This record gives sequence, C-alpha cells and structure tokens, in this order.
Amino acid sequence: MKAFVRRTGIYARCLTWHSFVAWISRVCLLFYLGLSSLIVPASAQTVEGGTATLPARQQQLLSAMLVQPDNLDIAFEYASVSAQLGDFEAAVSTFERMLIFAPGLARVQLELGVLYYRIGASEMARQYFTAAISGPEVPEEVESRVRSFLTAIDASEETTNFQAMLLAGVRVQSNANAAPGSRAISLNGSTFLLDETSTGRADVNLYGVSTGHLGYDLGTQGDALEADFLAYGSHYRDVSRLDTVLSEVTFGPSLNLARFGIGSGRLGLYGIVSGVHLDYANYSAALGGGTRIALRPADKTELSGKLEFRRRWYNDTATNPTLSDRAGYQLKGNLTLTHQLTGALSARVTVLGDFEEAKSVWRQSWEIGGSAGATVQFASLLPTLPHSWSASLDVGYLHRTFQGADPVVSATEAQEDDEGFVRATLTVPLRSDFAVSVTGEYRRLFSNYDLSTYSDVAASVALIKTF
Repeated sequence: MKAFVRRTGIYARCLTWHSFVAWISRVCLLFYLGLSSLIVPASAQTVEGGTATLPARQQQLLSAMLVQPDNLDIAFEYASVSAQLGDFEAAVSTFERMLIFAPGLARVQLELGVLYYRIGASEMARQYFTAAISGPEVPEEVESRVRSFLTAIDASEETTNFQAMLLAGVRVQSNANAAPGSRAISLNGSTFLLDETSTGRADVNLYGVSTGHLGYDLGTQGDALEADFLAYGSHYRDVSRLDTVLSEVTFGPSLNLARFGIGSGRLGLYGIVSGVHLDYANYSAALGGGTRIALRPADKTELSGKLEFRRRWYNDTATNPTLSDRAGYQLKGNLTLTHQLTGALSARVTVLGDFEEAKSVWRQSWEIGGSAGATVQFASLLPTLPHSWSASLDVGYLHRTFQGADPVVSATEAQEDDEGFVRATLTVPLRSDFAVSVTGEYRRLFSNYDLSTYSDVAASVALIKTF
C-alpha cells in the first residue's frame, strides 16, 4: 500500500510538472509568436510572384499533380508549399513518391531529411541526409546544409553536450571613453569648457572573452537542463578607469516544443546571476530570469528571441560616488529573424527593446531599436587555408529616451539619444576549430545633452578557439 501511495505521489508530481511546463510553454510561445508578427512580413503566406495564398496554391498544385503525376517540378512545388503550411504528411509522401520516379535525387533526399528532422524523427532524417551526399556529384549547397543538420542531430543525441569558446584580441579606438569631441558644452544654458581628460581619448585595449555551454538531456520528450557561462575582461593602455571584468551565469530547463507540433522549436527558461568589476572596484551585480526561444518556421528561416528581467545593484566608489542612483530593475528583449538566401549568403534582422529603472528619474530610460545584416561565405583566398572564409556587414539604430531632466544639465529637458553603427567583420579559419577575426566599426551618438554626444571608430583583431 505504501509503495502504491509513493508511486501515486510521484505520478501526481509528474503530471503537475508536465502541466506546468505545458502552461509556461504556451504563454511564452504566444508571446514570441506575437512579437514575430512585427518582423515577419505579411506576405509570408502568399506565393512569390503572385497573389494566391498558400492553401489555394496547394490545391492548384494538387489538381495539376493528379493530371500529371510524373511531373517532378509540379510535385516538388506541391511538397514545398505543403511543408510551408505545416502539412508534413502531404510533403513527405510526395517527396517519397518522387524518389520512386527518380531514385537518388539529392535535393529531394535533402528535403525529406529536413522534414523528418522538423518532426523529431532524427534517425529517418539521418538516413535521408546520408543518402543525399552519397552520390558522385553532390551540389556544394546540398552538402553544406546536410553537414549542418547531421551535426545538429549528433549533438541532440548526446546525453551531455559541452561547447566552449575562447577569444583574445586587441582593439584600437578613436574615442575609447565615449566622450564629447569638443571641450565646449552647454549646461543649463551656459557654456562650460571640459578638462582635456574629459573629452574623447584614443586608446588601445587588450580584451578576452570566454563562453561555455553545458546541456544535459533529461530523457523526457527532448527536454534538457542547460547552463551557460560568459566572462569578459579588458585592459586599457591609458584610460585605466575603463578596465573591466564581467561574468554571467544562466541556468534552467530547455523545453522541446514538439509537444505543440513544432518539431524543431525549443523554449528555454533560466535564472541569471551576473557581476561587473570596473576600475578595480565592484561596480554592479544582478539577479534575474529570462526566457528564450528558437524556431524554424521554414526550412531556410530561423527565428530566435530573448526576454529577460534583472534586478541590478550598483556600488558607490571614491571615483563614482553616485553609482547607487542607477539601482533598479531592467527589462529587455530582442527578436532575430535569419534567412538563408543561398548556400553561401544569409541575412538577418533584429528588433530590440529595453527599459531600465533607476532611483534617479534622469537615469531611468527606455530604448527601442533594430539592426540588419548579412554574412557571405566564400572560398579561401590562400591555398594553405582550405576552409571557407566569411564576411559580415551589420548596421543598426537605437533611440533612447530618459524619463526626467538631469538638473546638472537642464532644468526642463530630459535626455534623448539617437545612436547608430555600422560594423564589418572578416573571419578566416586557420583550422576547423581555430580562426582569426578582423572587425571595423563606426559608431555615432547624437544627443540633446552635449555631454553624451560622441563618435568612435574602432578596429580589432582577435583569435578564436572553439571546443
């Protein structure tokens, strides 16, 4: 009887856990899907080059396929449209029938592998992916996509998954302290001259970044526990007050969204602990929590996002005696849509928002912005380096508004900032796990407060090691 009671209790707790997971997943999923409508174009459900909706086009293609069952072009388009609509059964059966008419078609085998991967059938996906690259003349685009999926399948089948990255670099900046370029500034309608050390100063700094990711498969419908670690440090040659050490740890469950019919989607819930050391003194600490999501709404499209809450504390120091005025909570989020345009070219767009509470109203702010970018991979320019190189270009804009006027600067006008940047990066793999990265960036901030207006040109070179 006692054993029965124990088993019943365990079963009840399991039901409670699964009910809780399902409820949290639904709430977060609805939130992210609502946000995604902001950046996914309304035309996503229409056929390119026409006005027919996808369901109508699917019916047209089905009728045409019944008349010409051996027309592979019609069959391929029908299967592709069905996959976009989430009608995986129709897509899979059509692709498999195509292989009867034309065995060994690498692109069809690839699409079948992708479909089985999206519905969580990893072994079937692996079989089709392997078949797709077993032929004598496999297109480079097909092989590249297959390799990425096979890597993802291998990673998902491991009970414990660990990944890490180490980066070390040197950065040169024209305005390292993000200060005004001119000594003359306006404070409450009067003009003052800044000390030379308070204007923009060029400097060089050494910096390092380390990240770590540990995942443990719970063996329950693909759910896992995940822990992530981030550490950053920088040392400046002249402006030593900018020397920084930062660390952050997140930990929590990652839930497989296959329970909602989203085979390639994951939803993460996690806690956050972080701290910052600035100018050889404790600067700030934070506790909080967040949620992140990763979806693949289409074969070549990925949607990812984060929403985080942090309670932050700041420590007053001899050189910064009013830091504690910044204490309060922070709420920030972002959503990124990435699309693989070709086998070598991908594009991305990000929207983001942030609210920062503070004890002093003139330090409390909200901001909204976005960025867009693209990455292209191309053959190595050096015969001794066999791996493909990549080049990225990103542009971004951010608008920031503070809640109240800073009495030192203006008695009536709150601060408003408009910030933009353009960044270019070239990554050259020296080995499969070792690369060198060269980055150039221009950043400009316009503000109605002269003290905050600045521009900066930065260039950096870094070595990257992955594990």
